[in-house]
Amino acid sequence: MPRPLSFNQIEAFRAVVLTGTTVAAARMLYTTQPSISRLIHQAQNASGLKLFTNDRGRLQLTREGRQLFETIQLHYQGLERIEQTATALRASGAGVFRIASTPSLAQGILPKVLSRFMHDRPQVHLNVQTPSSRLIEDGLRQGMFDIAITNMAFGGAEFLSHEIHQCEAVLVCAPDHALSSRKVVRIADLQGQTMISLPAHDVLQQEIDKAFAAYGLERHANIETIYSATICAFAAQGLGVGIVNPYVAQLFRDSVAIKRYTPKLPVRTYAMLAKFAPASELVERFLRILRSVMNGDD
Repeated sequence: MPRPLSFNQIEAFRAVVLTGTTVAAARMLYTTQPSISRLIHQAQNASGLKLFTNDRGRLQLTREGRQLFETIQLHYQGLERIEQTATALRASGAGVFRIASTPSLAQGILPKVLSRFMHDRPQVHLNVQTPSSRLIEDGLRQGMFDIAITNMAFGGAEFLSHEIHQCEAVLVCAPDHALSSRKVVRIADLQGQTMISLPAHDVLQQEIDKAFAAYGLERHANIETIYSATICAFAAQGLGVGIVNPYVAQLFRDSVAIKRYTPKLPVRTYAMLAKFAPASELVERFLRILRSVMNGDD
């Protein structure tokens, strides 16, 4: 009958996966090879799973072993975050301020915001993560972040949403592109153009696709990427044109032409908080600076 794995069995299993052999795992854990082999044997018996196959003396994970290892790694990553937090508390006495942001906002907005934020709080330890929107939402729900900066508001009663700013998407193209001389690029001008696009689940891309459908036009997306910055970099090389938020476009103003685009596509920026975690003084200050920077206040 399957039994719970002990910590020693889990630790031995992880060490073998990371090092590839029981001998190397023993060195990693400062123990003996027979001890590691015994723990692996016990782990397989306890779990009722075949975790490894032997390939000429080197242990290879089975499918079940791989899935178990991925779950264990998540646990160890959580332990590492705990230690990082403890280290930051010992070093600064002020704790860790954890920010999640979409990559484009992290590149285009956060540097200036954090420069002001840290000016009179140099002792604060920042942890800035730039995962996907789905992971940001899950992390905020699980208490992994103090605040999240996104271009979409998360649904659900567990979140507090603050709309910080609204602007319009812009078109980027190479400086010598045929559209670079236009004061305003219209959607009809994009018919037949090679477009560099965001994934279909991106909120801006969904607005772009809706506009093309409404005008009865076909979008030729030969290149797809998850980052607006990559769209700008590719556009600069003449690989196509793209529609992005203006924050990222400004970072590439020396290498791309940035054009107004119609129909206007709104780009909204939100600060998201978890309701179960009351806003701290750090969160309140960060929000004030974020609003000031995005509204162009000095």
